[in-house]
Amino acid sequence: MFFFNRSKKSNYSDFTPIGVDMHSHLVPGVDDGAKDIQDSIELISGLKELGFHHLITTPHTLQDIHPNTTETLKNGHSQLTGKLPEGITLNLSSEYYLDEQFQNQLSEGNLMPLKGNRLLVEFSQISRPHDLEEVIFDLGIKGYQVVLAHPERYLFFHKQFDYYKRIKEMGVELQVNALSLTEHYGKHIKSIAEKLIEKDMIDFIGTDIHHVRHLETLNRVPLSKYFARLVDSGLLKNKELI
Repeated sequence: MFFFNRSKKSNYSDFTPIGVDMHSHLVPGVDDGAKDIQDSIELISGLKELGFHHLITTPHTLQDIHPNTTETLKNGHSQLTGKLPEGITLNLSSEYYLDEQFQNQLSEGNLMPLKGNRLLVEFSQISRPHDLEEVIFDLGIKGYQVVLAHPERYLFFHKQFDYYKRIKEMGVELQVNALSLTEHYGKHIKSIAEKLIEKDMIDFIGTDIHHVRHLETLNRVPLSKYFARLVDSGLLKNKELI
């Protein structure tokens, strides 16, 4: 296990040592992220200033609220062609909610995984899906690598922390939100994120940026000793996605 000195301060000032953001909502008009092209470009420019050079944007695919398809997301993404700041690459995937629409798209082979056939997935933050382990197993059988978005935000895991270990043992990779290293979601979410980092359970970090206000908060993240812990551990796999 990587030794972690809790008293040590971060030596980092931005996200340059990571460079690759693999969770964001930058496609205009398809979910609760960027509202239009101008909004998208403002967010992307802000991420560049924070030290990112490669963005894999992951709009929601969520049946009851954002029932996106591969086609709708590709159409939205295409609106940004030729408009990106210099030095920025913007690839497209999705953050898939484990619902009936996801199962239908899975059956049809109509998904957009990250590199390595990874699927960024989420589910209710209040109640654990009764068939979660079956879904994880089935995705593995079909050749997909599950990446669980923001595990620190699933409230029902907090009282059974060992379940994080259980899903890691099933091969699930965990992606912490950079915003969780501040008190953006509250002190308790922050403490869970820190505990996951201390136990070397995090594979990816993502901004999960939705709007301009997130940029100001993200600017503080590299100052966190837990951000430094992630970078210095050598465990992060963000760069494997390009």
